[in-house]
Amino acid sequence: MNAWVEAVTLAGSTLRVAAPGFLPAEPDTLAVASAIRVFERFQALDTLVLAGGDGDVHVTRAEVERLLAPDGFAALHDRGRWPQLLARALQRHASVRPEGAA
Repeated sequence: MNAWVEAVTLAGSTLRVAAPGFLPAEPDTLAVASAIRVFERFQALDTLVLAGGDGDVHVTRAEVERLLAPDGFAALHDRGRWPQLLARALQRHASVRPEGAA
């Protein structure tokens, strides 16, 4: 992830990650995966913004909690479940976000 990040800024409870160049995956995928990890570690943060490419992708803590339901952040304590939890979260995210929306 460090190779494609140009800047990280914090404004209140919002973490903004600027990645203007080539991204190794779809911006929505990177934003959701990053938000899950960031919100798991830093309870004071409420929004992650992945900025760059074709626009900004905003992911809120409330959205991540909905994506991780019913187990929530507690499910992340079992690191072996990460691939399944991420896949389910991305599937849920895609089902509520229209194609091409950021």
